[in-house]
Amino acid sequence: MTLSLRDLTIGYGGLSAVDGISLDVAEGEIVALVGESGCGKTSLARALLGLLPRTATVTGSALLGEDELAGRTDWRNVRGSRVAIVPQGAMTGLSPVHRIGAQLTEMLALHGGHSQPAELLERVGLQQAMLRCYPHELSGGQRQRVAIALALAGEPRLLVADEPTTGLDVITQRQILALLAGLGTSMLIVSHDLAGLIPYADRVAVMYAGRLAEVRPARTLADEHAHPYTAGLLTATPVADRRVPWGSIPGSAPALDLLPSGCRFAPRCPLATDRCADEAPPLRAYGAAQVACHHHDKPAYPVVPRGDHPQGPPVARVRSVRHVYRARSRTVEALRGVDLDVHAGEIVGLVGESGSGKSTLARIILGLLRPSSGRVEIAGEELTARRGRALRRLQQRIGFVHQDPYDALHPGMRVESLVSEPLVLAGTPREQRAGRVREVASAAGLPVTDEFLRRFPGQLSGGQRQRVSIARALAAEPTLLIADEATSMLDVSTRAGIATTLRTLAVDRALAVLFVTHDLGEAVQSCDRIVVLRNGTVVEHGLSADLARAPSHAYTAQLLEAALTNKDG
Repeated sequence: MTLSLRDLTIGYGGLSAVDGISLDVAEGEIVALVGESGCGKTSLARALLGLLPRTATVTGSALLGEDELAGRTDWRNVRGSRVAIVPQGAMTGLSPVHRIGAQLTEMLALHGGHSQPAELLERVGLQQAMLRCYPHELSGGQRQRVAIALALAGEPRLLVADEPTTGLDVITQRQILALLAGLGTSMLIVSHDLAGLIPYADRVAVMYAGRLAEVRPARTLADEHAHPYTAGLLTATPVADRRVPWGSIPGSAPALDLLPSGCRFAPRCPLATDRCADEAPPLRAYGAAQVACHHHDKPAYPVVPRGDHPQGPPVARVRSVRHVYRARSRTVEALRGVDLDVHAGEIVGLVGESGSGKSTLARIILGLLRPSSGRVEIAGEELTARRGRALRRLQQRIGFVHQDPYDALHPGMRVESLVSEPLVLAGTPREQRAGRVREVASAAGLPVTDEFLRRFPGQLSGGQRQRVSIARALAAEPTLLIADEATSMLDVSTRAGIATTLRTLAVDRALAVLFVTHDLGEAVQSCDRIVVLRNGTVVEHGLSADLARAPSHAYTAQLLEAALTNKDG
């Protein structure tokens, strides 16, 4: 056995983030640890590498071979050489000022690895020429491969991969997971994407509020799952098939100081009874699986499929937009004559992998970048012809939701100030701001209590932060909302909840929404129409249902295949 956890508990100030976890990882086995944000996955992973803050307390046992990791203080001969991490954001694990070759050489020298830098790159599918590159010269997928190579340098017995595909497009996600699965190394993959890991893991451990809800062989989980929370996570995963309804789990995971006394999932469970509220179910073995549920024999999760809604007049028009980036002696044509319409009351998905031109087009529509040629109209007014105050006035009609909810909000501002800031900039009288803040906060699905509005971003979950970003984008009453990869950093249930909120806003407020994403499955479930962008060119567009049923372009079919492979296995 490579890793053996027994009754592992991790606490912060007397509150348990991980509560009595027992789990094994066999030699060469890949175990996926999945669950929503705040369930304790990251705390468990960081405990295995000695990366918890000093205020954390660890009890129980975490044996890596003969090495006890729980409560360990000397990590010099363990971290990197016995257990290594593949971080979530590759750029956080790479030095921006050193070439790839130098970083690999340093890691090999530090941990006594026997490979050569070029051999490590070859193992992760990269060419030797990349040894001379800096991280910023590589794509997101290439940087993640380098991060894997760095983790392999010390020839560890166990790899801990912490959200290794978050933020990557679906094709690159599949490539990275296939690479990890082919390494033959014992691995614990931490992720919020349950369905996406099923094709690549040997076993899946579903975690909720610090405890294991279900542990089962990955090949049987999709059809034989027995815990309502597992069913909810699968339901919350977007699939590139409009016949499959998509819905979020109501509510949110409990705070550490508000944990229920019985089953911790009971307040959100459609099957909960009085017994569930009073008695915590133990993790019991049922054949090859383990399940902690009083109603394991009848899992259910009701969802309501959304309907289509009629569209209104066009709000955004993009015509023949072309953009060229010039760098030193070369030019890159990022957009090549793009046409696009977004109507009131509809959500249009702009889909493509990294480097397709999606973000460039979004910046041009926002008026943050002038196209090389072509025009953009917002509610009949030409944006590309505006300057100065006239441009700023028109930009107020466009709301923007950033990809990363952790970087988009000023950490020193309270929720009320963050949401009201656009109103201040627009000159809204003070006496009107408080009511407007509460109105858009409620529309974005946030509590409107004084206590919540006084919180700082650091006191909010990822989903709450993104809802604050949505409320902030709604504050100035825009006619167009651009959501740029607005769900890619969130767990699957939160993603479904955010998408549902955007749908409600589009319908109830006749808001035009441009939903930028790399995930065609999510776009099919979320959007009325889809525009597929590749290398700066629109290769296909049409109704979501039609495109999912019969894509006409080979690239769309490739994206569809990647979405189906990642979600269905």
